[in-house]
Amino acid sequence: MNIELCNIGIVADSTITMDGLTVITGKNNSGKTTVGKTLYSLLDAVCNIQQKAKNDRAYYIQKQLENVVSSLEFLRLFRVIRLEQDSSLFADYPSIQFFAMRDYRREIPRGEVEEFAHSLERELKSFDISLLESVGEFNSYYKYVKSRNPESEMTLSAFNEQREKAVSMLTKLFCDIDKDIELIDYARESINQSLRVEFSNQIQPIRVHAEESRIKLFDGKSIYFELAIVDDRVTNDGRPVYNTSPLKRVYFIDNPFVLDDNSNRRIMRGVEDAEIDTILNPNRVLSHNDKLRFVLRSAKSPTVLEQTVLDNLQKPVKKQIDEIIPGTFEFSSSGDYYVQDGAKLKVSNLATGSKIFSIIKILLEKGELDETTMLILDEPEAHLHPEWQNVFAETIILLIKELGINVLLTTHSPNFMLALDAYMRKHNLEDKTNFYQTNSLDNGFVQYHCVNDNMGIIYQDFLQYLSEVKILRNKYMRDTGQEL
Repeated sequence: MNIELCNIGIVADSTITMDGLTVITGKNNSGKTTVGKTLYSLLDAVCNIQQKAKNDRAYYIQKQLENVVSSLEFLRLFRVIRLEQDSSLFADYPSIQFFAMRDYRREIPRGEVEEFAHSLERELKSFDISLLESVGEFNSYYKYVKSRNPESEMTLSAFNEQREKAVSMLTKLFCDIDKDIELIDYARESINQSLRVEFSNQIQPIRVHAEESRIKLFDGKSIYFELAIVDDRVTNDGRPVYNTSPLKRVYFIDNPFVLDDNSNRRIMRGVEDAEIDTILNPNRVLSHNDKLRFVLRSAKSPTVLEQTVLDNLQKPVKKQIDEIIPGTFEFSSSGDYYVQDGAKLKVSNLATGSKIFSIIKILLEKGELDETTMLILDEPEAHLHPEWQNVFAETIILLIKELGINVLLTTHSPNFMLALDAYMRKHNLEDKTNFYQTNSLDNGFVQYHCVNDNMGIIYQDFLQYLSEVKILRNKYMRDTGQEL
């Protein structure tokens, strides 16, 4: 699988191959994270897209029903006069009865709201407003209002206009939501909003003008995603920007402290309820950290059969991780704890270096890491001692070898880089590993260059700065007369 970026952030025309392990190195502010953000945005935007669209569709219908009910004053009057729910008026109109007398938002499951809306439309079309005259309570209230306000527009004619307007609103609603059955526009907008969230609405270059930016995800002759961006928005020329996704899951880990933060428990409840897991409203597009928080704390666990399969596949990886973090995790309303030998330690008190191992362990236990997963790690070694960098490097290699996941990572550490280099050779993954370095161009852009055949470039870059400070140190050691 390959991803091609052109004028995304500060990245000029570059193509990166991802088939197992992809490592990106380079100086600070050289666009190393850009490919990870882009890849995450594409894959996450279409993850479970059918279910997301279904949730959005139901949510949109619910919101439109609120407009319908507010336009039907005679339904409100049924509640005012406390009309009996078993009134013969509703004999042939059960949906109107429910709409008038009950809280449809709470009592109708989201999966049934579309069927209810269609039934309501049919009943409103056939509802005879003159039937209201047969309702004694209604006539009494009608006369009372007229006596107080002769100019009141509470007339059968006005009510009929309300009914016709409501039918028109429902007809338009169904027309609108059926325009994109193939989810072409939905996928485009989902990707657009996901990119804008991850890039804080600045997808295109800031310092250098670029009329158009492009992203392409492909593999051989198969094109998974292909889109253009103008004015920091995915362009719409009517053609699909998404065909299919090569992977089902993607996780982007750039902050081990995400394990501590449970500040979005309310958001997580919303996601679990499916109301918040909607793409059409940009306030409900979860950032990669919010999504990771939710998954880490979710109650999801593999089935018995899944667990038996996973146990065999995960054994070498779990053994590696258990050397660092052997306990279990407990997330509940009473607190988040790491549990080992009966002792409960608050997760926030775990050593920072342990947290990156913990995140991987929890994802493994939930069955979230397999051959359908892309794992994006941004400088995962940042809080690790060289000893643990070595362990984590082999953990990544084992995830790829044993579980078949794809890993894209960035690093600044010569030790971590060397560990990855060594363990991928130990486990015979040379053919599934690619190394890239970001190089600055004269025009302010950067490019990714594959250095598989010249790994010395990466080590030379790392060692240059070590040599500089070593020379500086030696100078002052010599001036003090101490031995070097």
